[in-house]
Amino acid sequence: MNYLKLVIGVSDDYHEHLIADLMEMDFYGFEQHDDQLIAYVEKPRFNDSHREVIEQMITAVPGASFVELTEVDEQNWNASWEESIQPQSIGSFYVRPTWSSKQPEEGRILLEIDPKMSFGTGYHATTRLMLRQLGTLTCSGKRVLDAGTGTGILAIAACKLGAKCVIGFDFDPWSERNANENALINEAGSTLDIRLGGFEQVEEEEPFDIVLANINRNVILEFLEDMIRNLSTNGTLCLSGLLNTDEDKIRQELQKYPIQITDVQKEEEWILLQVEKTGS
Repeated sequence: MNYLKLVIGVSDDYHEHLIADLMEMDFYGFEQHDDQLIAYVEKPRFNDSHREVIEQMITAVPGASFVELTEVDEQNWNASWEESIQPQSIGSFYVRPTWSSKQPEEGRILLEIDPKMSFGTGYHATTRLMLRQLGTLTCSGKRVLDAGTGTGILAIAACKLGAKCVIGFDFDPWSERNANENALINEAGSTLDIRLGGFEQVEEEEPFDIVLANINRNVILEFLEDMIRNLSTNGTLCLSGLLNTDEDKIRQELQKYPIQITDVQKEEEWILLQVEKTGS
């Protein structure tokens, strides 16, 4: 499958805002530079109306400019990722691309990720929020579900924290392949099961102790009922891919279910909501 590469000339002060808007149009691979934002989308998912929306977005951002929109082959992408992604410490974890040999600080858990074009490298604030929060949870012996797994980074992290069973799923075949590759790199073994599809992939499964969803507001709202149905009583649900401006809407929807919000974390203009299921 061919992809489109969008290049926007824009100060890094506006990257997070633009990424949030582009995610709503199914862009999911991003490179961030000081004065440029690069985004990728599957060609069939892009149309003329999206181009018009993007032009309006760029016009509304001070100093932003459209640079190019070109078609690219997926096999040509890794070089640009290698230039833009470097190892970093995030909470309990040390996230390292596979081409780096840098070692984690003592006490940090190594996650090796070959990101390709799946979302979830640790370079976006929402992934950092989820990794930090996951490190505060008791995963040992627990059943964990990672909805919209992307690179598989959260699912792999749960495995390394001692979860007894982790299932990750994603609608995107590219993400499913990438997550399986990363599972092998991190020696997740039989603990981790990556599946192609959505919540139908876990219809026959027992409830999960922890459900992770780093997606976006619209997808979270669409599948919130499924997330809570698949969560065990007293289980924990972590939601991110959300902007500060999404918080009121998500809180409003959560009121429909037997849950309570137990924590809210923020980074830049992004938030994470942690909730606990209080009844069946």
